[in-house]
Amino acid sequence: MTRKIGSMFGAVATLALATLFGCGGGNGGNGTTAGPVTISGVAAKGPINGGDIKVYAVRDDQFDRSVVLGSGKTAADGSYAVALASAPTGPVVVEVSGGTFTDEASGTAGVALKTPLLAVVPSVADGDRIAVTPLTHLAFEQVEGIGAFTTVNIDDSNTQIARFFALSDIVGTLPFDPTQPAPAGATNDQKKYAAILGVFSQMVNDDRQKRGNTQSLDDALVTLLVALETELENNGGFSQAVLNSINTAITNFNNSGRNRGGIVPVSIAFTGGVLQLRTEGTLPAGTVINGIDCTVTLPAGVTVKSDPATGQTPPGVVDPVSLAAANSVVSARFDKAAGTLRIILINVQPGFAIGEFAHVEFDGFPTGAAAFAVKVNRIDGGSGGTSSAPLTGITIKGAFAGL
Repeated sequence: MTRKIGSMFGAVATLALATLFGCGGGNGGNGTTAGPVTISGVAAKGPINGGDIKVYAVRDDQFDRSVVLGSGKTAADGSYAVALASAPTGPVVVEVSGGTFTDEASGTAGVALKTPLLAVVPSVADGDRIAVTPLTHLAFEQVEGIGAFTTVNIDDSNTQIARFFALSDIVGTLPFDPTQPAPAGATNDQKKYAAILGVFSQMVNDDRQKRGNTQSLDDALVTLLVALETELENNGGFSQAVLNSINTAITNFNNSGRNRGGIVPVSIAFTGGVLQLRTEGTLPAGTVINGIDCTVTLPAGVTVKSDPATGQTPPGVVDPVSLAAANSVVSARFDKAAGTLRIILINVQPGFAIGEFAHVEFDGFPTGAAAFAVKVNRIDGGSGGTSSAPLTGITIKGAFAGL
């Protein structure tokens, strides 16, 4: 492999190989260890009563529905507990389906949950608490859009969605019904989470109203979730239009008199985002891309996490995604003085086609007409990695979304 990469990029790729990070820390197969494990939590959109809880494994970095590790039912307050015969050794997905809930924004009771909600975590241990909400579902969809359920991708997505909604933890914090006074002992994090779920309910109602109230609330929830999922899967983040709708919902829910949980949410702003990189052009017949070397110039006020001494970015900042999600390795170095990020991505086999190949997680957000500029240093390709050579006529475009 070293010989092939060396022929692909010469000294540059050899240097990259010496500093390569894994593209998210693949988890391999998901086995189990001895001993029973019980996990519990809350399923909320508001609290979901009578929902079916199922726990699934992640195998080879993919969500595996073929085996149910454990199952249970939610109580009237949305709480659940599931016993697993043994502890999975890798990530797991918790799903709630069916059941009914009372819509927080309108007070409508008996609304059916027509679409499953999911949460994904990098591991579980006995006694872990896992919330399953629209926010954990969005984080799940973001990982699915990346294409690999690795520990790094799972942690990053849960953290990014939490940060976007000004929360500390969307998985381990258990929300309650925000239309009721906070339970005794509820933390500020729980109160914030409950309020944001009320805001999400308000978004459903606002979106339904824009559509002329032609949908039932259960169908309106599906419509909104699909729209948000699509943005996350395709762009890695949200558009300005989504941010505006969230802030409108915050105002409307605060003014509704139905937020009684003890926290009044405030307007949110983009504090970071995701840059989507994709190749454009036409490959020769039978050719795939085996390596990309490019430099991204960041707009003013935008940075990426990196080692202060070396500029090397930690895992999760630059992620191979979509077409390049499997078998890619990537190295990236940030030059703070120049405001540039150099990325080298290598995928000797099987290679990948034209299209989306990486997401870059950034801090700060472009203002006005500011944009990212991408320069191609070199793109190599061949027939399955057997004889890679520089390719011409291939460009790289960037599109960004907020988080």
